[in-house]
Amino acid sequence: MTLLIIALLLNQVSPAAAGPESTAAQPESAAMPSAGTGDQHAIGEEVIKGETEVKIEDMKPYFPPEIDPFSPVDDLLAPESYVLDDALYHSVDSMTIPQYFAHSSYLRIPTERSFVYGDMMVFLPAFERRVTNWDLQVSNSLGETVRRIARRGQPPAVITWDGRTDAGEPIAPGEVYSFTFNAYDAQGNQTRIPGTPQRVNGIVQEVGDEWVVSIAADRLFTEGGAQLLEQAAPRLDEAANVVKERFRQQVVVYVYTEQERLSAERCRVIEAELSRRVVLPAGAFSVVPRFVPGLQPKLSKIEIRIL
Repeated sequence: MTLLIIALLLNQVSPAAAGPESTAAQPESAAMPSAGTGDQHAIGEEVIKGETEVKIEDMKPYFPPEIDPFSPVDDLLAPESYVLDDALYHSVDSMTIPQYFAHSSYLRIPTERSFVYGDMMVFLPAFERRVTNWDLQVSNSLGETVRRIARRGQPPAVITWDGRTDAGEPIAPGEVYSFTFNAYDAQGNQTRIPGTPQRVNGIVQEVGDEWVVSIAADRLFTEGGAQLLEQAAPRLDEAANVVKERFRQQVVVYVYTEQERLSAERCRVIEAELSRRVVLPAGAFSVVPRFVPGLQPKLSKIEIRIL
């Protein structure tokens, strides 16, 4: 009886001692690993082998930037305020790209020049015979000689005139000037060359420590009135360019007419137009009416003095 119980216990503890029939009866999950595969699995573990394809949909988050890429440009083109820096009047043109020109009150606006800047030049032809002395006469519309330049010897190819009369006064804008050149040889024979009359619409000159821009009033205003002409805008742009380039401390505008009321009305128009084109420090810009009884309408002018 005792031997039979021991034998039964040994059979439960050592499965290897059982025959082939008992081994085949065990489930696959409880079978011992075979020597050929080398895999190690614990008793009671289920092994599932196979292949399958799985597609993983990865949704990446997208956050669009809440930035307007044109806002930096808009800030430059439409500033809400201005910084009054004196250095900007002289250096900003070289630091800024051209497309900002039409949008800044500091920058000069490209425009076709119609004023006379500095010296006026008179071109002369070459002479076959030797010239001993010559003279150039400048006359106004009344035939009066306002300037005479005389020299000895052969004349140069170009004669320059500083735009002043013999008395040193600047010429009047709006006036028509004629040039007559006279040359004389050793025997006193005269060669006279008349020039084509020229009308001066505006002139820019340096007078002492200030720059003066003089514009004929009939280039800006209607006859006897204070309404601007259609072609006045380019002339005002050109005058504003000179102010931007030459400004240092102050700008004073004088409006000359033959009537006090007309001078005052044109002053208001000029003040509004230049204020819209040029940014100046407070107190640096003023407009003064000047009326001269009996002044010819063609000699009415706008005079801008830049200090």
